[in-house]
Amino acid sequence: MTDENQKLALDEIKFYAAILHADGTYAVEEFAELPELVERVKSLIDRDVSVFSFAGTRLQISKPPFRHLLTPWGPQPLFNPPAENLEPDDTGYLGLDPIHLEGPPEIKTSQQPKGNSQSDEFFQDDTDNVMNVFDSVLPDPDS
Repeated sequence: MTDENQKLALDEIKFYAAILHADGTYAVEEFAELPELVERVKSLIDRDVSVFSFAGTRLQISKPPFRHLLTPWGPQPLFNPPAENLEPDDTGYLGLDPIHLEGPPEIKTSQQPKGNSQSDEFFQDDTDNVMNVFDSVLPDPDS
């Protein structure tokens, strides 16, 4: 661990009390300063609880879709990238959950796509006035 990472880890140290109640419920409480933790543990003496106190750096978890454990030493992936069955996706679509889509999503727009007199027919969709994701892609002139 580098000096910079060690300093970062020490700057982010918090104090915690994991409190287990007799009915099975629990809570983890976080304190910025040691005296706050001490006062909280004192307030629980003679209560029907178990307390596990500790100090350290809270390690957050990133938002989906590719969650990481966020540490002072860098993010750690919480997923296993597939090593097999990597198939190319000819659509190029990068939206959420493309596996379960039957087709690309529609993009609602009030603007008509620009085109010249030869390409106007390609962009026309008389059924719903909705421009689809691939409507702006011109056909390959060699096909």
